[in-house]
Amino acid sequence: MQFNRIFRLTAGAEGGAGVVIESDGKKDSLRIVFDVDKDLTQQTNKSSIKIYNLSEATRKKLEVDDTVCLLKVGYAEDIGLRRIFVGEVTYATTRREGPDKVTELEVNDGQVAMRDTMVSLGYAGGVGARKIVDDVAGQMGLLTQIAADVEFASYPAGFSFVGKGTACLDKVMAASGATWSIQNNVLQVIMAGGSTNVQALVLSPSTGLIGSPERIVRGVTRPDEEATKKRKVKKDKKKKKAGWKVRSLLAPTVNPGDLIRVESSTVTGWFKVESMKHTGDTHGREWYTDYEVIEVALDES
Repeated sequence: MQFNRIFRLTAGAEGGAGVVIESDGKKDSLRIVFDVDKDLTQQTNKSSIKIYNLSEATRKKLEVDDTVCLLKVGYAEDIGLRRIFVGEVTYATTRREGPDKVTELEVNDGQVAMRDTMVSLGYAGGVGARKIVDDVAGQMGLLTQIAADVEFASYPAGFSFVGKGTACLDKVMAASGATWSIQNNVLQVIMAGGSTNVQALVLSPSTGLIGSPERIVRGVTRPDEEATKKRKVKKDKKKKKAGWKVRSLLAPTVNPGDLIRVESSTVTGWFKVESMKHTGDTHGREWYTDYEVIEVALDES
């Protein structure tokens, strides 16, 4: 049962005193309004977090470059608290809105890891791309989540690279026909055009689906088939794929690349999450997730 909305925001500079703002769904708390945008690109996922009527001392702790913010949300009678976003503050401001002082934080997932990590790597012949990815992720301070169907390239003549960690990832993924993104401070790797293969959620009117899915049709890139066999993507081809806009009650356990099942009078089937937006207001009605998804063929035997 998705009642008694709960949240916990933990924030602070690394190694410094932190701030915790939370509600167990029973007691009143400071008001927090948030938007979280996530997708499968190699850009940082982004969140805007507004906090109402902080003390001056607390505001000063948050208005520091690269302050780390961890936002968890959920339902007291169901999943409990689940991580919905973690990242570093890139911009902070406080302004007055009527009787309230509102502190707004702009937060990027993987900001420091992507911006600051330089790598110098060298491997003997026979090294696999998986080893390289693990090493780059380690230097970026990231855990990895790699889909089971990812087939990494190998380098019979060895591999060397000096430069930004993100550029190294781009090079290795291109050779493997895969793609990477950062989700909640985790390096996620899936095949190009593929998914995490995680069946994250079943949405129906009784499990949180809101309204009716809206159909969209857009061009979707896929790797050239022959190039994929060689693990070198030479040219993208486009084909039209049916997509849908779907809204549900807030679903913090779903990430881009995951699979969700939608069961409605409009459409029923499995879909891959291409992008999503979480919206929440701890003192308002907003507490939902909007998805853009594409149909997938899933063997349910």
